Amino acid sequence: MARARGRRRLARPFTPTVAGAGRLGIVAVVAGSLLVGMAIDAQAQLRLHQIQGEVSATRSLAERTAALAAATGRSIRRTDGQSALVESRLSQVSGELSAARALVARAKTGVASSAIQVGVVHACAAGVERSAAALAAGHQAQAVADLSSVSSVCQNALGTRTGGPVYPFDFADPDVIAVKGGYEAYATNATAGNIQIMRSTDLVHWEKAGNALPSLASWARPGSTWAPAVIHLRRSYLLYYTAAVTANGIECLSVATSRRPQGPFVDGSRSPLVCQTDRGGSIDPSPYLDPSGHAYLTWKSNGGHGQPSTLWAQALDSRGTALVGAGPTALLTPVERWEGSVVEAPTMMASGSGFLLFYSGNNWDSADYAVGVARCGGPLGPCVRLQAGPLLGSQPAMVGPGGESVFTDGQGHLQMAFAAWLAGAVGYPHDRLLFIRPLSVTGDSVRLG
Repeated sequence: MARARGRRRLARPFTPTVAGAGRLGIVAVVAGSLLVGMAIDAQAQLRLHQIQGEVSATRSLAERTAALAAATGRSIRRTDGQSALVESRLSQVSGELSAARALVARAKTGVASSAIQVGVVHACAAGVERSAAALAAGHQAQAVADLSSVSSVCQNALGTRTGGPVYPFDFADPDVIAVKGGYEAYATNATAGNIQIMRSTDLVHWEKAGNALPSLASWARPGSTWAPAVIHLRRSYLLYYTAAVTANGIECLSVATSRRPQGPFVDGSRSPLVCQTDRGGSIDPSPYLDPSGHAYLTWKSNGGHGQPSTLWAQALDSRGTALVGAGPTALLTPVERWEGSVVEAPTMMASGSGFLLFYSGNNWDSADYAVGVARCGGPLGPCVRLQAGPLLGSQPAMVGPGGESVFTDGQGHLQMAFAAWLAGAVGYPHDRLLFIRPLSVTGDSVRLG
């Protein structure tokens, strides 16, 4: 603030003996004082006028700001779900980039002097950094495209050893099905969208194919979808998946349909297909057919309220979009030490006169995660473990395998798809990579290649 100027003293003429001059001096002093006072009053009035204008403008601005804030609040509430989805996807892109950079560092430490090998590593690194730059600039779609464009070259940098990962970026909870001309693979939400989808002609080379489920059911929260599984029933493809309920965050199951395996799948449900709120929610759905073509669904209840995590099964109707029967049947609860307190990710398949139930146990975000197997008398059990230990656990080339699915390839051979961490890169922000290994079943003997 400027300091107020004081009144300025005026020097009187030095003529004390001349009366007229004295009077003129007095008049001059008075006139000067009046002029100074008038100037100060004019300045004060001008400043007051300016202040009044500023106050008026400030009030107007405040009113406009309040109106804008109210409109913005309404807009935010309308787009809250979209914002959550965008933030989730940006976080997932960041996770993929972090893992990709770790992959590049790993490749650089093991690369030989061959110019070709060095070139592959540098090409992978360049694509990852382009993706990072696009993300930093706020261009998510470009970041995803840049990362996808170098997936094959990064896979080469990682190495395609027998039994190693077949895709270098995040693809958790995979489900693979054979289709005309190749294979479709679905996985937990990531950069591609709610349910990411990839395709391959040989189970070795994969490319992203977009978002299998562009829109969620009205009750589902964006950014919280995972563990998809797809089945072809009659003339439709059905995609079962886990989603969080917007109203309370409880994890429940839903189903979407499409005429094509690549989607887009559509879910018009008004409520979940399965939601065991008294058991902590329901996740990890997996459909299967018995030898006569009847459809069933397996899933996991999270546990809680004094209940353990449990694997369940129940029959589906002829369209696969509703459960039928008296209610779900419990198949397994955790009892073995390696399972910790968790059994999840069930996958059922017909085998001989019964069924095999594959499942995951322990903490998914650790090296203790592993795959177990049980034999079941029918599609609704009862089930008995075939061995006390896991069928597949951590190995030098991979750590914490799980989230498995079983499928038959184009040559009629059984295959198991699963996700696992790389050694030294366990837990987020690292990625769980896609692995596929041949599965051999002879009676009660089950082996993975």
